[in-house]
Amino acid sequence: MNAAPNILLVSNGYGEAAIAGYIARALRARDAAARVDHFPLVGRVDGGVGPQADMPSGGLVAYWNLGNLARDVRAGLIGLTLRQFAFLRAQKARDVVVAVGDVYCLASALTFARRPTVFVATAKSEHVAGHSKVEVAIARRAAAVFARDEATAHALAARGVPARYAGNLMMDGVAPSGVDLHARADALRVAVLPGSRADAPANAAAATRRLAMLAGRVAPRALQGFVSIAPGAGAAALSAAVEKTAGVPLTPTGIAKGVVARAQAGPLEIDMVAGAFGDMLAASEIVFGQAGTANEQAAGIGLPVIAAGTPERVGWYRMRQQRLLGDALLVLPDDDRAFVDGVATLLADPARMQAMAAAGRSRMGGPGASAAVAEAVIALASHNSA
Repeated sequence: MNAAPNILLVSNGYGEAAIAGYIARALRARDAAARVDHFPLVGRVDGGVGPQADMPSGGLVAYWNLGNLARDVRAGLIGLTLRQFAFLRAQKARDVVVAVGDVYCLASALTFARRPTVFVATAKSEHVAGHSKVEVAIARRAAAVFARDEATAHALAARGVPARYAGNLMMDGVAPSGVDLHARADALRVAVLPGSRADAPANAAAATRRLAMLAGRVAPRALQGFVSIAPGAGAAALSAAVEKTAGVPLTPTGIAKGVVARAQAGPLEIDMVAGAFGDMLAASEIVFGQAGTANEQAAGIGLPVIAAGTPERVGWYRMRQQRLLGDALLVLPDDDRAFVDGVATLLADPARMQAMAAAGRSRMGGPGASAAVAEAVIALASHNSA
């Protein structure tokens, strides 16, 4: 009898860590005896293994963002990286490693763990920019590659990478769980996604200001804002920022999942939501989003996503997301009045909102990829242990 599969998931981003969680759930559903551990190269995860730490950049050091890189180095990035490589080097007993993220994540696993590796390529899309020659050469060494969309899978396969598309893993985490958020039929319902990095409280504060201004523009409808508390975002700091901006106290509800605190500021109701991301999206009509993966998930279920930014403040990251999501994402100026004016204009244009919804569904694709990844990983583990 074969031993239970011994699998290590490696992620290098906050959204990637969530995706690794979806894969872990699918692996355990397929084989309850499997040992499945999660090692995050970026940030921390509950129950994770190996050296973990939060860095000032939140992992945003791509495209040679030297400012973020310098801050991370001062915070101990080099020592952390060396400890992480040493941990991977000690993983020789694993049957399979699953790298979730970009080619750096894959290369780290291949170079140090030296075990059969499945690559879940979340970071790049042909809709934005294809993989370089170096990235393709590294990806060819993976036992299997799951691309984030069909165009990327076809492009990689044409260059000799064992790539396929089985659905978008990001969409496996947005199914409602049945939590009642008491969505109001008389209100415009807005999901606020401030992200999970250090700027989340500031993003939540800006969204609260804009919700308050928008409330005066949508009368006689009320306005209900659902503020997402992402795992690891710091609920206390997020709530404090919303309270200070709204000028009214948040009242805890005494529950741990769903609306955990609520405030009423005139026609604006603010609900702080934890552990019910899919339910919050299902209850909402539009999104104010400063997140990464969460913005893309919201677009994927057909919600118009509105982000604030300027090239000076947001740079490559938001512009990359806009190229990825196409017409599903509307980027407005990071100025309260201009932002609210843009939202009001959008709300008055149902045809454009419908077009944004269709674009998001088309660009992101459907769910189900976690099960396909789990099947491939278990098959590979069984082959290696036979």
